[in-house]
Amino acid sequence: MSDVSKLSHSIETEGHKKIFGVPEDIAMVIAIDIVLISLRLLGRLNTKQFVGGKIAGTSILIGAHML
Repeated sequence: MSDVSKLSHSIETEGHKKIFGVPEDIAMVIAIDIVLISLRLLGRLNTKQFVGGKIAGTSILIGAHML
């Protein structure tokens, strides 16, 4: 069995981690959004910084998930 097959099997048999009943990946995206929206509402981020932060946060999350 290849490493990818082992990983797929492991994910299917063990399930996905959850935070307060929400899958961990979705919870992390929501957490990133909460921080960025809060900073935007406080006037700490302009629109370009907000979009850049969203892209950076999502990219880091995807990159970490692939490791």
